[in-house]
Amino acid sequence: MVAVPAKRLLEQLERGKLPPVVVLLGADSYWRGLCRRKLAEALVPVEARPWAVTTISAAGAEAGEVVARAQMQPMLAPRQVLFVADAEAWETGTENALKDTLAALTAYLDDPAPFTVLVLEAEKLDQRTRLARLLAERALVVELDAAGAGPARLAAEMARELGTEIEPAAAELLAASTAGQAARMAAELEKLACYAAGRPPITEADVRELVVPDGAAEVWEFAGLFASGERARALDLANELLRKGESGPRLVGALAWMYRKLMEAADLPAHTNEYQAARQLGMRPAAAAAALEQSRKIPRDQLRRGLVALAEADDRLKSASADDRAVLEFLLARLTRRPGASPPRP
Repeated sequence: MVAVPAKRLLEQLERGKLPPVVVLLGADSYWRGLCRRKLAEALVPVEARPWAVTTISAAGAEAGEVVARAQMQPMLAPRQVLFVADAEAWETGTENALKDTLAALTAYLDDPAPFTVLVLEAEKLDQRTRLARLLAERALVVELDAAGAGPARLAAEMARELGTEIEPAAAELLAASTAGQAARMAAELEKLACYAAGRPPITEADVRELVVPDGAAEVWEFAGLFASGERARALDLANELLRKGESGPRLVGALAWMYRKLMEAADLPAHTNEYQAARQLGMRPAAAAAALEQSRKIPRDQLRRGLVALAEADDRLKSASADDRAVLEFLLARLTRRPGASPPRP
């Protein structure tokens, strides 16, 4: 089964349609927490949750034990949700242990308990393993890091959940300042909601006052380096961001967002100014101006190839054995390759 964004899981819950086994895959803590809460709310009455919603760790439990627990009828509740954290732990171990894990999960998927929703959670799984392939084929795999909602729209939804509102321009600024990371937006919105208490909506000025931008300038600096083919400077910038604590997946996600905006900017009429572009692209004028400038320097074919390279890098980073730095170095070599030059070797 093809992986779906977190929003699709929530939509299926609203329709009452859900497979017996769900995989929450990714590191985004906001979407993980929201999916867990929505699953519990949709499937188990509030008074039964203390004993019908359970979390155990795969690091301390074999798959056979988890399956046996899933097959036990819940007490005083028609259904139960069993969350299994650290599912990537089942990818390691002896060959016999791996065989036992696959056998237990395959048998359960062939005949799942009708009263249980089994939810496996992992930051990432090695897509080359039999475990990952089994789950991809037989379970609903939910990509938490590809949540399926535009960052600005998500910010507006988060604000409503907090009982407040945020202006569209403020939502765009917040999304740009946090690189569209849901967990970071949620944390910043809690501060903003308190700051603007009694006088909603949250304004663009509020965001500028309280939120420290998360590498937005560096992302557009990459665009200029890609346009000019300055590979060494691009590598230096990436290494600097990694030293500051930026992760490989987040950096690739920010670059993919930038490339999509460059593609959109390339489609705008030739005489579009930064304010018109800001409205069309859903960005601040300064960022829209950068998108317009760089989109005119990078050929459309190069942008398309860049999006393919970014998607492939994202897939590699989801491998449990991936080296973030090595993946990024190869990616940047591809993105800075001059037309006609030989492609870099992985």
